[in-house]
Amino acid sequence: MHPQVDIKKVRERYFNYGVSIGNADERYAGQGLRSIAECLHDAATALGHHFKIAAISYEGRLLGHYHVASMEHRTLALAETLLAKLAMNPSAEESAA
Repeated sequence: MHPQVDIKKVRERYFNYGVSIGNADERYAGQGLRSIAECLHDAATALGHHFKIAAISYEGRLLGHYHVASMEHRTLALAETLLAKLAMNPSAEESAA
């Protein structure tokens, strides 16, 4: 089972995220981060070396499973990949912009 990282946009340049495993409540949360990339990096730090892969979602929409190492070390590239996936769905794109 992989941890779930769900990123939520609160307002412009203000994001929150939560990490959960299975059906459990959030085990870790970050608030007030300035970008999706910051959320990814912070979540990777929280997951540490305990997990190799995490499921990433935006506003509850699953975007895929990614290596935690990529979340930490290829943060900007992964954030761009996720934004491109969101852009494929116009309603999701508006909330990510």
